[in-house]
Amino acid sequence: MAWQWQLWLSPRPLHRTPNTKLKSFMSAGNMARFDILDEPDGSWTVQETHFIDNPHVRAGRSGPPLHIHLKQDEYFEVEQGILAAEIDGKEHKLTKGDGPLVIYRNSRHRFWSHPSSTESLIFRGRADPCKDEDNILDLNFLRNLTGYIADALDAGLQPSGFQLILFAHEATTLMCPPFLNWMPIWLLKRVHFFLAVCVAETILGYKRSYPEYTIKPGSD
Repeated sequence: MAWQWQLWLSPRPLHRTPNTKLKSFMSAGNMARFDILDEPDGSWTVQETHFIDNPHVRAGRSGPPLHIHLKQDEYFEVEQGILAAEIDGKEHKLTKGDGPLVIYRNSRHRFWSHPSSTESLIFRGRADPCKDEDNILDLNFLRNLTGYIADALDAGLQPSGFQLILFAHEATTLMCPPFLNWMPIWLLKRVHFFLAVCVAETILGYKRSYPEYTIKPGSD
């Protein structure tokens, strides 16, 4: 429970809506839907649908900001539409039949629906490793991220950047906003640690995860 002075410094939703039973999540502004697909080996894949009738999708603003995964590679494969991705400053375009796009760990990257597309973007994405590892981007990260943002918006609040940075820190992911993108990874890691642990967690009282959004190992 946050202290009153922490709530004053950084308002947050006081109600959290349980989402651990959900297999589909909507992004902020209903730009995209995430569908969790269970694989035969027990791993998971996310199928993302970025809806072309949403103005943010048509403008190429439906994907995450620039970021780095420190422990995982990512694989994207398009089923419909055009996926645009920026990887270490180079832009890529991917359509159905092009095969998987691999984004290796420690790469600065982001992705979105390319504005030239005339249909909704549908693609599958997975991270490797995706299970039996601590501090990785997993389903609990996605549940915490989408659950917190949805509850904040429902409460009429702007989601806190400090909470989002703390979620990313727990998943060994670094956010790279434009004013920090010049930093080498070793320095960015230190800045990220300070903002996530020292400010978001210690001073503001945010949590790395919340029980309403998190499935404990062996409980699902």
